Amino acid sequence: MSGHAPRTAGPAAGPVEHAARAALHEVYDPCSQAWQRPLSLPDLGLVRDVSADDTGRVTVRVSLTVPFCMAVHTIMQAVETRVGAVPGVTAVDVQIDTVTPWSPAAMSPGGRDRLEARRAAELRRASDLFQITVPGQSGQ
Repeated sequence: MSGHAPRTAGPAAGPVEHAARAALHEVYDPCSQAWQRPLSLPDLGLVRDVSADDTGRVTVRVSLTVPFCMAVHTIMQAVETRVGAVPGVTAVDVQIDTVTPWSPAAMSPGGRDRLEARRAAELRRASDLFQITVPGQSGQ
């Protein structure tokens, strides 16, 4: 599947896979948190694939926003912890997709909306603090 768009849970996906996918919405990208714009891995479009076998072993394939991401171990550990806590999961295998490049186009619509809302709020705050005119605001 490398080089392809993220796979969504299909009708054949079982309850463990669905629950694992839901748990990934509680795994936040450390860099987005550091910049006070917390977005989950699915919202950023970093989850490439999730599958679960009949024994409860879940495989999660994620991309990184940059190939030299210093938070890769933190991300892997968070995925293992959150997905591993899902009832029915017996093991978690986190794979890093080093082939599929990330781009902002991979973000979910909700993630994109939250990021844009945060940026707009920051621009309004900067405008108020420094009495500057921000493009797109009234008064131009």
